[in-house]
Amino acid sequence: MATPTPPQPSKRPSGSVSTPSHLHHASSPVAQNRQAGSKTPVNHPTTGSTGSKTLAGTPMVHNLSSSGFTSSPTAAMLSFNTPGGLEGHTPAGLNMSTPRVGGVGMMPTLSDLGLYPSGGRRNEDDERRAKMRKVLQTIGRPKGRVSEEGIARLARRVGFQSDIDAEKLTLEEKERRVGNRPFSTAGAHIAIDLNLRNHVPQSVSVEFGTEVPALTDQQSRAAEVLWEDLQVPDGLPLEARLDRFAINLERLARLDRLSVGGVNCFEAITGIYSSLRRLYEHEVQKLKASNPDGTSSNADDIAAEVACQKSGKPVMHERGKIGLEIQYWHQGRRMGWKDGSSNADIFALRIEAEPSLAGLYPSLRVSDAWLPASLEVSDFDAMDTIPWQDPAPTFLAANEGATTMAVDGQPKLPDLRFTAKLDPPIVLPYQVALNVLSSLGASPPEILVIPAQYPALLLDATRDGRPSPSALGFTTTAEHVVLSQRDGVESTVTHEYTLHSAKPDYGLKLYELPFSHPRQLIELLPTLRQWASLGSLIAATFTGSKHSKTDARKTNGLTLQDLLADHETASVRDKVPINIALSTLLLPTLNITFPTNDGGRVGSVNVQVLPNSEIAVTNHDAVMLANNSDSQEQARKLAKALDVCGGLGGWIEWMRTRG
Repeated sequence: MATPTPPQPSKRPSGSVSTPSHLHHASSPVAQNRQAGSKTPVNHPTTGSTGSKTLAGTPMVHNLSSSGFTSSPTAAMLSFNTPGGLEGHTPAGLNMSTPRVGGVGMMPTLSDLGLYPSGGRRNEDDERRAKMRKVLQTIGRPKGRVSEEGIARLARRVGFQSDIDAEKLTLEEKERRVGNRPFSTAGAHIAIDLNLRNHVPQSVSVEFGTEVPALTDQQSRAAEVLWEDLQVPDGLPLEARLDRFAINLERLARLDRLSVGGVNCFEAITGIYSSLRRLYEHEVQKLKASNPDGTSSNADDIAAEVACQKSGKPVMHERGKIGLEIQYWHQGRRMGWKDGSSNADIFALRIEAEPSLAGLYPSLRVSDAWLPASLEVSDFDAMDTIPWQDPAPTFLAANEGATTMAVDGQPKLPDLRFTAKLDPPIVLPYQVALNVLSSLGASPPEILVIPAQYPALLLDATRDGRPSPSALGFTTTAEHVVLSQRDGVESTVTHEYTLHSAKPDYGLKLYELPFSHPRQLIELLPTLRQWASLGSLIAATFTGSKHSKTDARKTNGLTLQDLLADHETASVRDKVPINIALSTLLLPTLNITFPTNDGGRVGSVNVQVLPNSEIAVTNHDAVMLANNSDSQEQARKLAKALDVCGGLGGWIEWMRTRG
């Protein structure tokens, strides 16, 4: 297949510009004042004494000579540079280097010199932000509609070659064949074949350039994902967009570009999948064996238990996304978690590869021997008993040229590493995030401004502008309508929530984590689940409704009278005030206070979110269940109820009806 010819660079020097037509006929100010200049003991240098770069005679960097630091009495006078428009009007007592109009057709303006007419200096940061916004707007535009030309354009953009690019068709053949022919596009290690009819793909096939059985087994599933991306919704061709297809095609192209020197990134990621899949299936079998009375109806519960409590669930090409992901948390797991679920509440780690110097971080390894072939975990509940293995390092192929050999003559490691992208990104307290990065051997991020507080970052309260840090913490409010049931009668009540963080704790949002061994990710899952669970509880309560953020110093929070208000007063207002105090130090804790339904009593519950998303209730004043169980047993039942509900609203209302 033909290789597209790259565009030829322009032969015009980058610094040259065309001369405006009106300057060709204008007499040069330099020529008009040649005699006056010869009588004036003032020099007009084109470069400073320090050798700074010039543009038409004007120094681009202010140097010491132009500041008056010279032995010449004349140069010791006021010295500065002026635009060419002041040529011919320079007083003899001022040392001004003046650009020549004849040499360059266009003189620099004040903005080119970094100056505004008002005398100030332009804000380069704002200009860079404006340019970046334009770039992001261009990148973020829709990728077009499903068609032969649209698919071919995307393939060229990611660096793939297409067979139709080399075809020469007549006008009649174009009308007959374009959009109704086979279409193949390929990279170095992957080929995608499409059969088009009326510009809509009728079939899609994917072929990886490998002999690894585990990777070839994934070809049909990858083709199915791409085919689903190209389908016409409800038979309306105008609604068929290429956005999802473009994202998945870019993922394939990125791994294809990185697969050089005999190192196949597709095989490396598939090797991790094979090992983790063996571990997942082993844990599922262990859990089934521990529950001999279990039936097929709880298969989803077992899968959710392993995914959210054990080593996670590795899946390949699921939820409409090409690639490997490790699903590790789902807030509504108690309500069922089916295979192939596209629920946005699923938290996952997407495994990819990225460039990285081998001397700065351990290189990726192509292997499926991260775990032994015959897997046996002695203690099912302990992650440190998993028999991890360290595969041999992967080197660049020896027949790829001199660049595959290191300086000492030894084989060279690939400048690639594994990375896990958090989907969705997760917000952690700043110190916890630093501990996570340190455990992976990654450098902490560079902080140029004071980070946002944890609850502000979690609730995206900075979308209207970053709030100034306050020593008194952060406060926000929200309202939700909750279904209530009392004495068999259903009704709705409005909860008015107030979240307050008394001690400020800064937060950091993590988007991706580099790693060299899958063991590192599995060992981090309990911590990720802990903060994913806490974040889901808070976000579900304080997002999705009209909420406002306030400074703690101006908070009209709950008063004792609000909490002690009788049931009739609350009914008149039709709102139930609920106060939630958040603490992220040591263990994340929520202290929840609310009025009960028996009138005049205030319920108080302390909830701690432990690693691996375990819920613990440490205090439950004025909340007594109907049975006569002791306090510890009631605390356990309250924790289990919150785990089943998966949200604070229904759980709080359930406690109010039993208070």
